[in-house]
Amino acid sequence: MINIIDRLVVLFFKKITNIKRNYYKKRLGVKKLDIYFPVSISNLNNLKIGENCAIAPFVQMWTNEVINIGENTAIAAHVQITTSTHDYLHRPYRDKRIDIPITIGKNVWIGGGAIILPGVTIGDNAVIGAGSVVTKNIPENTLAYGVPAKVMKQLLGDSESISNGVNLSEDK
Repeated sequence: MINIIDRLVVLFFKKITNIKRNYYKKRLGVKKLDIYFPVSISNLNNLKIGENCAIAPFVQMWTNEVINIGENTAIAAHVQITTSTHDYLHRPYRDKRIDIPITIGKNVWIGGGAIILPGVTIGDNAVIGAGSVVTKNIPENTLAYGVPAKVMKQLLGDSESISNGVNLSEDK
């Protein structure tokens, strides 16, 4: 009897997850979106996303301004993307919020736990290393990581070389 109940519970949660995925696809106007819950997006109206993107669990997006994400982009678990900051010269700090849009290009991979701060543009085919804090623009076809994130390697621009991966140890 317990085995049947367990199966029913699993089926129920799968159904709920599919309903949520379909809701996000419809609201964001895309046909293909791999989204794994829980995910927190403060304002779906300010999220513009291309086809065939993946958003892993525990991603948080504070979209007080527009976040543009290009097609085929992968956002790993625990990534934080915020369009908002505060003016540290104005007190109390919470009284003056500053909202600046973010652009993430096509075919971008954002590693787990990375933080993307307001006003940043990440170029097409860029890779952001896990745990990085992106405070400035990252050019296309580059590998960037660190706190703050810095460009560490130029990646080849053709899709075949990018799909073959990058050996991080070759420069060490």
